[in-house]
Amino acid sequence: MKIPREELEISFSRSSGPGGQNVNKVATRVEVRFHLESAAWIAPATRVRLAALHPRRLNREGEFIMVSSRFRSQGRNIEDCIEKLEGLLE
Repeated sequence: MKIPREELEISFSRSSGPGGQNVNKVATRVEVRFHLESAAWIAPATRVRLAALHPRRLNREGEFIMVSSRFRSQGRNIEDCIEKLEGLLE
């Protein structure tokens, strides 16, 4: 499934853990969120399944949140979030 990036809200923050000065200076942690109920690009049955299987990824506003700080660059962490999300949508 192709995820429309314009439907996603992407924000950045500093990662925690080891990494030296890079961790302290660069906002590489990526948080991707979207409102699950209004995501018309996801089939209704898939939205129900996501909410049931991943309740901790939903906040009080009904936003589904995916986070990555696996890599030392924003770009790779964005791609990691998108890939994880695509995996959940299959």
